[in-house]
Amino acid sequence: MLDTLLSDANYWFSVAFISVVILFVLELSFLLFGRSVLGLLDAPAATTQHSQDTGFLSLFSWLNEEKAPLLVWLICFLFLFGSLGLTLNAATTSLLQFTLPPWISLTFATVFGMITTAKLIGGIANVLTKFQSCRHLNEEFIGAVAHITIGRASRGNPAEAKFTDNYAQLHYVLVEPREERELFDHGERVILVERTPHSWLATRYQ
Repeated sequence: MLDTLLSDANYWFSVAFISVVILFVLELSFLLFGRSVLGLLDAPAATTQHSQDTGFLSLFSWLNEEKAPLLVWLICFLFLFGSLGLTLNAATTSLLQFTLPPWISLTFATVFGMITTAKLIGGIANVLTKFQSCRHLNEEFIGAVAHITIGRASRGNPAEAKFTDNYAQLHYVLVEPREERELFDHGERVILVERTPHSWLATRYQ
């Protein structure tokens, strides 16, 4: 097994996997001291009058490199590069009974590794963006006036309420009183004051 991983055909793919493991161990070690290595390779982009590097900027944009820390992008690429290369070599050896020349498997793994990494980073960035947008919207809901529609709300037992946001969109949420002994009955109006993992804390609308 070790001979296969360190063969000429698989050498650089094995190095990629080893690099990922080393970076993972480094990150765990840094986290023990309250730090992280994920942003070490990132630096603020310097703006100069000679902005002739549009080709490189376009490449970085296409690769979605600007949507994640460089080290995160690199870890994803190394993992996919190693996986694709080892899988390709294993498949050709098993099915076709021969090993591809290293330059072919390296080219394949590099190109498709970069494409897959760009797609993966783009997908992760979209999920994070939606999460941030959702969190931002939740913050905007603070102060909204809602009507209790179903149930009776007490602390720890939320009831359903509805309200309309600034964009005339109707929202249904679970609310419960912020004060321990307060109760909200059907039809009452309340003010949303704080988001919890499962519901909104509210005060009675005066």
